[in-house]
Amino acid sequence: MATQADSISGGLKWEQLQLIYSPEFNLSQLSEEQRKEFSKHKFNSTFSTALVIILHFLTASIFSTIYFGLKHSKLPMIRDNDFSAGKAIGFLFIPFFNFYWEFRFWIRLVDRINFQFKLRNQPMPLSRGLTLATVIMGVIPYVGLLSLIVFFPIIEGQIQNATNRLAKEFYTL
Repeated sequence: MATQADSISGGLKWEQLQLIYSPEFNLSQLSEEQRKEFSKHKFNSTFSTALVIILHFLTASIFSTIYFGLKHSKLPMIRDNDFSAGKAIGFLFIPFFNFYWEFRFWIRLVDRINFQFKLRNQPMPLSRGLTLATVIMGVIPYVGLLSLIVFFPIIEGQIQNATNRLAKEFYTL
């Protein structure tokens, strides 16, 4: 059974697909049709960045988990291990596995959004390193509270600004 990733990867080798979100990936390996398909995101409306941060605090980050998890389904599934919102959110509720999944959830979201900008020959707006450091701090006892209060709102603000920009400047049907 063919997946969405299989149908749009169109001729890219497995090794090439594994490197597609890497900053070093050469976009010239993609055909014009692939670039067009890979660019089809579903960010069609904006949302206040300030409100995202306020809701992060008011809901003790539950809003953030669901809201940013839903963004995974608004991005094209390019690699065979890209995941939808259901998997992104659901796996965060599995005890112990969620420590691993936090990394997959946030890093893959950043990679996929940055790739949308790369396809449009724009600078990548999200810091993968800051996201990784934030998630690492988040799983350390006591330090995780600092991460939740200071660093996650920064990351979430950056992600929201980037997706707002994709919705305003680069949304195509």
